[in-house]
Amino acid sequence: MTLNTVISLALLFATTAVNAIVIRHDVDDKKYLALGEQYSPSVAYVAGCAATVIDKNWLLTAAHCVAGKESDIFTARHINSHYRVAKIVTHPKFKRANDEFYDAALVQLKDPLKNAKPATLNQQKNEIGQQVIFVGRGTFGNGQDGLIRDDAKQRGATNTVASANEHVIGFTFNKPETATQFEGISSRGDSGGPAFVIVDNTPIVIGISSYQVGNGTPEGRYGVGEYYTRVSSIYPWLQGVIESTAPAVVPNHPLIDAVVNNDLSALDNTITESTLNQHAVITEAFYQSVILNRVQMAKALIDHGAKFENIIINKDSLFAFALTNNKRDYFRMLQNAAGNKTKLHNSNSSVLPLFISSFRKDPYLLEGAKLLIQQGANLNAQTKAGDTALTLAGWSTNNFELVKLLVSNGADLNIANNNGDTPTIDAAYLGKIENLRYLLKNGADKSRKNKRGNTALDVAKSKNNKLAIALLSAELPQ
Repeated sequence: MTLNTVISLALLFATTAVNAIVIRHDVDDKKYLALGEQYSPSVAYVAGCAATVIDKNWLLTAAHCVAGKESDIFTARHINSHYRVAKIVTHPKFKRANDEFYDAALVQLKDPLKNAKPATLNQQKNEIGQQVIFVGRGTFGNGQDGLIRDDAKQRGATNTVASANEHVIGFTFNKPETATQFEGISSRGDSGGPAFVIVDNTPIVIGISSYQVGNGTPEGRYGVGEYYTRVSSIYPWLQGVIESTAPAVVPNHPLIDAVVNNDLSALDNTITESTLNQHAVITEAFYQSVILNRVQMAKALIDHGAKFENIIINKDSLFAFALTNNKRDYFRMLQNAAGNKTKLHNSNSSVLPLFISSFRKDPYLLEGAKLLIQQGANLNAQTKAGDTALTLAGWSTNNFELVKLLVSNGADLNIANNNGDTPTIDAAYLGKIENLRYLLKNGADKSRKNKRGNTALDVAKSKNNKLAIALLSAELPQ
């Protein structure tokens, strides 16, 4: 692998949240947006990458997008809906050390897709010279200016297969003089996306977006090379996995139907003591109540005796799952139903920082935080970004009383997030002097450095915040 390949791979393989296709500079972007919209039924998104719909329960994506984090991926997105993931299978020969080979993975969905138009898997080795359609939502740009911005818009583009070997098919981002009408290339965040050929109005997926080679050209500019995993070479494996994998099991019960249909009378008539002891059924009923925001139905389940405190969805509590899905009324109902119960939350639950993130602009913020602490929420639990409740209270709210509440109840002042930033560094950066003074007074370590090697004082100096500088230099009483 060349140095340019390594650099391009590092850029293309970034699996940040979906940010689309790099286009010709001389063609109206609206035409690329329209082309992308046309193929929405055949494209999905998972783990920050694109994917191809190949069945109502199966997606095809790049192995480098999902390998090593299979158990952490809970949903995939298709059109405007999320669907649960049941299983992820990466190609058995895929290795990170040579990840341009066998860069393919299958994602089995627990919930069948609605309004999908599955693509057919290519079996023919006649790809060279065929015109394809790319689809994705990665970083937008054009061949003249390179990458420009992340706008989360889905675009389509065309290109022509220029080469093929056992593992990949290759493309070049050509200048307008030799380009297709809607010439384009994949971008950051488009990994795993399809290269379609269209036969009888049916998309046939011949490649999976894998990596780029710069060819001495800056990223996103005319001349870069694009390589897609060759579907025809791995077709036997793909078909074998699909045929040998048992269908995903989703509990089926009239109680679940009642929740989905928002039928309170049916719920009252269906729920029994025996049903309450069927954990899988009750869990599915609560899951559907969150997704569909059936607050009244969830409250009815609880009133009938359903043990909502023991429900685990996506490795966390029902409380945290409601917050993750931004169902604030649902969460407040759960808190009220829990009442004065203590030791309600597992120490690993990130419910408190999730609550602050979700309710940061809500008048209920302080009251809800107090109740969560009383109910046993871990003050020092961290989100996937490494943020604690104290981090988020300082960064995303202007609620000094919340900061005081957390600190007075024992929140650790020095836990750093994934960037290495502590609450003290954040306060210095934002110029929140009241927070900064209080943190220092209560023993915050101002010598901590973030991953950029900066202390809180360094950050204050970079922002030219004289009060923060004075506090951190101990020139003012704390």
